[in-house]
Amino acid sequence: MGNNASVKQFKTDMLSLKNQMAKNFRNEFLAQAEELKGNIQAAIEHSITGNLRDSVRVKDVSTDTKPSVLVIAGGSLTTKRTQAGVFDYSLAEEFGTVKQEAAPFFYPTVRGYKNAYRQGVRETFEQTLAESNTKPVRSAPRATPAPTAAR
Repeated sequence: MGNNASVKQFKTDMLSLKNQMAKNFRNEFLAQAEELKGNIQAAIEHSITGNLRDSVRVKDVSTDTKPSVLVIAGGSLTTKRTQAGVFDYSLAEEFGTVKQEAAPFFYPTVRGYKNAYRQGVRETFEQTLAESNTKPVRSAPRATPAPTAAR
């Protein structure tokens, strides 16, 4: 059965579908991440130096088999050295400190974006599947019956 041409074609088609899904999901994730990045930057109430806004970035950590994109804020642009040690003020902005009220910009924006994310994933899945189903069906070559001797 493993040598059956239709089984080979099915395996080829499923591998092609898997690869197309991964490619389409990666593209969808990148587009959504860029949109989310802009929304997070817009949610920052104040930015004296602009570093907090500039620290919001998209990082593609996809592999061949798993599309994955991160939206990150903070890091070297917002890290300060103080007498108490190293301090990332993006965290103080998001969560507050004993001296400063929280001004959340990251997590409220992400939480508000979840439904749009799910809808985008659903649409990408359905569209990729529909595209796969509209490809012309390649029929396996049929074996011609061997001629039989006349009696």
